[in-house]
Amino acid sequence: MRGSRVVLPAATAAAIAIALGSSAVAPSRAEAAPDYAAAATSARKLLGELIAADTTNPPGNEARAVAIGVERLKAAGIHYRVSTFAEGRQNLVARLKGDGSAKPVLMIAHIDVVGAEGQDWSTKPHELTEKDGFLYGRGTGDDLGMAAVELEVLELLKKQKVPLARDVILAWTGDEESGGAGVRWILEHEPKTIEAEVVLNEGGGLVLGKDGKPVRVDLQTAEKTYQDFVLISRGPTGHSSVPLPENAIYQLARALGRIAERSFPARTLPVTRANFAARADLEGGETGKAMRAVAEAPGGPPAMARAVLDRDPTLAANLRTTCVATLIEGGTRVNALPAEARATINCRILPDETPKDVRAELEKIIDDPGIEIEMSDEFGFGEPSPLEGPGPKAIAKVVEEMWPGLPIVPFMSRGATDSRFLRAKGMAAYGIEPIGTTEEDERRAHGVDERIPANQLKPAIEFLYRLVVELAAKKS
Repeated sequence: MRGSRVVLPAATAAAIAIALGSSAVAPSRAEAAPDYAAAATSARKLLGELIAADTTNPPGNEARAVAIGVERLKAAGIHYRVSTFAEGRQNLVARLKGDGSAKPVLMIAHIDVVGAEGQDWSTKPHELTEKDGFLYGRGTGDDLGMAAVELEVLELLKKQKVPLARDVILAWTGDEESGGAGVRWILEHEPKTIEAEVVLNEGGGLVLGKDGKPVRVDLQTAEKTYQDFVLISRGPTGHSSVPLPENAIYQLARALGRIAERSFPARTLPVTRANFAARADLEGGETGKAMRAVAEAPGGPPAMARAVLDRDPTLAANLRTTCVATLIEGGTRVNALPAEARATINCRILPDETPKDVRAELEKIIDDPGIEIEMSDEFGFGEPSPLEGPGPKAIAKVVEEMWPGLPIVPFMSRGATDSRFLRAKGMAAYGIEPIGTTEEDERRAHGVDERIPANQLKPAIEFLYRLVVELAAKKS
């Protein structure tokens, strides 16, 4: 679900070093480099097979993709496990064993894709097609490209006989696009198979400029929680010629008006503080000053700075939980009083709050016991991942080695990935998609002509391989 990335301007290397609490260090231990060009060719072939499998969700049919992965793992002699969570729907988990001196690292990607029906593509969506230097196909960016690169990296680790301190786990999960049933099944039934200290997932990654050159790395360390609430009002029925004061539609309208007039309190999470610190200088002007003020304030965002940032809905959403009416229905006939009226409120919740907290706040805002609030099934949520530790340290080191001076900008996604379930289990998950894309490419995810640059598979494999080696290999 990569379309949820927050688009950021580039930041200075010094600013991100402060934000992550890390600095550039010496290159990784010397070892014979893999043949990244051959690996890229292999990954491209695998990506084409995965796209052709058509795992559009619904219904998913992820077992088709799992079968492709199984054949590759068998040929490589890598241990794997397949789990079925619904008819025709499977997950695939593979593992290379380390010596156990450190906890595992997990590479995860989802193998279901959103539908392309009714979209006017210039190529066949379920056929990998190269055109004008890009690889087109549903799932190239979200998330079959990452799945292919991750499996290729696992095979390279085995082929290179890299001595490992950590187990390296690969997980291909199903149903990420519709609620995460795949990873939730694993966590409920076989949690030890993917338990890890560090998780590498979609959600952030290498950002390219219009000229195709890297401009920054977006590091997703937190996600807002998705949650729907339904407001229900009820009133007496009767003929419309005799209006009654307890009209269900009017009661619901008053409740919606109160929600529209109130904003949730603004708060500064550590990831937002780091994000604004990295962006302030280049943003410049009044907005840059406001970002700096928020980043440096010891408590919540100062009122004057908040007033500036609230002019931009995207920046305002980074500072608070948001709730907005998205659907409304009520009544049965034009000449009858409505027995019931309903409205759906979609909330995107800061990751240190719970849906139950937000429900309680909605009750206070509405202040009407006649309005019933139903909460849909929880979509899943987890605490933000730390900005320091083995994951961010290794990422900063490898980025500096491959692209000296390239800024790393931590951010909180307004969308959702499987990382939320892993964070809820105490795993430090980071959105760090290795395939470089432009901001325009990012906007194509879930839409027409999804694509990735054809020349980015090779550096993607090198980056992820070096990152996993930095995290998992024994130190000489």
